[in-house]
Amino acid sequence: MARGFATTIAVEGLEKALTALRRIRDLGGDIIPFLEDARGILVASTLERFRTGRGPGGIPWKPTKRQRANAVGERGPNREAILVRTGDLRGSIRGVVGANYVEVGSDGLKDPVKALANQFGSHRQTVVVRHRRRQTMAFGAPLEPPRDVLVRGHGRITNLPARPFVGVDDTDKAEIRQAWQERIIRTFGK
Repeated sequence: MARGFATTIAVEGLEKALTALRRIRDLGGDIIPFLEDARGILVASTLERFRTGRGPGGIPWKPTKRQRANAVGERGPNREAILVRTGDLRGSIRGVVGANYVEVGSDGLKDPVKALANQFGSHRQTVVVRHRRRQTMAFGAPLEPPRDVLVRGHGRITNLPARPFVGVDDTDKAEIRQAWQERIIRTFGK
């Protein structure tokens, strides 16, 4: 994940399981299938967060300004789910398995800054360059006819709350433990 980001999280309890997996490897067994199980669970969990609008641990994402806005005219408030409008961020989720690790994160191929800003939040000043804008509404009422206006360059502070989508929670840990136990039973029999 060269341009994106990934997270490495130390999980209590899984360290013992990893030690056991290393012993299996030392005996000539391959731990890659175990790590692929973990990757599949973590990628599925991350993708599910986009559907539910909740981060690791079930913490709900803060609503967007559009979702909080009161109904204006016929348009009304936006009921669209958070972080799914274009599907780019959700589509950038990847999992990588190495010899001793699993990495899950955004590959960031389209917009690595967007992935980082949504995961950790962004509070910075940006510059808006001079541009033209078509004005169709004024004071909540349609403007007839619409008109083009020149917007002068100005500064703007972005205040994007963190909406973490990558991470490991208790549900993930339990699913990984269960998958690994099932794989060990299948591998060594009852």
